[in-house]
This record gives sequence, structure tokens and C-alpha cells, in this order.
Amino acid sequence: YMTDNYVIGEKVENIFYLTFNRPEKRNAISFEMLDKMSKLVETVIMDRDIRVIIFKGEGNVFSAGIDFDSLGQLAGTFLNDVGGGGASIRAEIHRAQQVLNRLESIEVPIICAIHGAAIGLGVEVTLACDIRLMSEDCIWSLPEAQFGLIADLGGTARLSKLLGQSRAMEILMTTNRYSAQQALEWGLINYLYPTKEALFEGAEKLAKDIIKSAPLAVGAFKKIIKRGEGVDLMTHLDMEVSMQSIMIRSEDFKEGVDALMNKRSPVWKRK
Repeated sequence: YMTDNYVIGEKVENIFYLTFNRPEKRNAISFEMLDKMSKLVETVIMDRDIRVIIFKGEGNVFSAGIDFDSLGQLAGTFLNDVGGGGASIRAEIHRAQQVLNRLESIEVPIICAIHGAAIGLGVEVTLACDIRLMSEDCIWSLPEAQFGLIADLGGTARLSKLLGQSRAMEILMTTNRYSAQQALEWGLINYLYPTKEALFEGAEKLAKDIIKSAPLAVGAFKKIIKRGEGVDLMTHLDMEVSMQSIMIRSEDFKEGVDALMNKRSPVWKRK
């Protein structure tokens, strides 16, 4: 079957829309889809015009989680590794982790607009994005423990960093379903919207607010905040110093100052 159009990328001015496009399967995510997502993100890096990525799902839900055919193939491969000490299993999971890590390492911010439902791997994808937004109808959960597995593509690591250890343990150990309101209260998402339409509008408004800012600075913020997690304060401050030394030498800094002095909107070049 063709998976090529299960993840689509579309550039509209300064925004790149990344969309799970498999509504008939509730956007269940296969490993091919993860690869395609990663490749599309790579193309964004080379495009000077793209300043924000908006990630969303087509149809009724953002994503119902891992595609069971993919999971089945994987389980088959893994069960053959009984005597192998698990090395091939670890290699495969690690490869899939790298795909989501790419979302974090690209200097373009990613806004994830989540509606309907985000389950399991669907949640793990959103955790690798920078800013999450949700519509009120959205339920979310990490049900891996129901199958005797753990959330292994960041669902354990990123969730505990974001929400703290005890919240993460509750969510992962109970496999309970939670509301969008709960996501807001716990800080999983920045904003909550009444409808899917309002959610997508909200994502665009936020994207446009980011686009007004100097792109190199936006990229630097993402890098310092993401990379700085877990480093000591002095090392983190050093990252600010080295990034600022790049900003001050940029053409965009001169442009920003000039625009301010002449009361006009800056025209950013990302250099």
C-alpha cells in the first residue's frame, strides 16, 4: 500500500504545515510515516523562508497512536531475537527515537495543534514538538502498559521532564485517559480552544506572532532551551553568551535596530 501521502508537507508563505493524512485509520502512525515526517522536516531546514512548522492531523483525531501492523511486524522481528540479548530490538527503537529527536534539533519552532485524540505514539510525537495546543474535545493517554510495554519514544523521558516525575508515573502506570483541560492544568499544553477550527486558527496566530521575531534569535532560543535541559546553570549561561555573539554579528541585528529607529517593520533574512 502507498504510504507516501500519509504525511504531507505544505509551505504557505512562512509557515510549513506538516499533516498526518490517514484519517480513515485515525492517523495511526507507521514507521514509514515517521521516516517521511523526518524527511519533510529535513527539507524545512534548507528553506530560508520557513519560520514556523505547524503540525496537525487530518480528520477526527490528531493520532490514535502506533499502527498495529507496524507493531505486529516489530513484535515478529523481536520475538526472533530471543537469544540475541535484545541488541537488535534496542537498535530499532533507538532509530525511531532519532526521528523524533530531529524535531527537537531543528532550529525552526514546531507548534503542534492537537484535536480529537492523541494516544500513545501520538502523544510522544507531540512531546517532541516545542509548543502544544489542544481543542477541548481532545482526550489523550499513554496506554502502552496495557500491552505489557513501556512508552519508549520519549513518552517516559520527555513526559517526566515536562510534567515532573509523579505526574508522569500516574499517567504511564494507570494508562488512564485524560481531558484537554487536565493537559492545560498540568502544563502539557499552552492553550485550550473550544473547537478544532479555533485550534487551527490559534496555531496560525501564534505562528504569525513568532514570525515577527528575528528568525536567528528564535532558533537560538529553541537551541538554548532544549539543549540546556540537564546542564548546570553556568554551562547554560555560556550557551547564551556564545549564541549572543552570533546574533550581534548578524545582518538581522543591524536590520532590527534600523527598523526600530525608523519605526518600520523589519525584513528578516535569517543571516
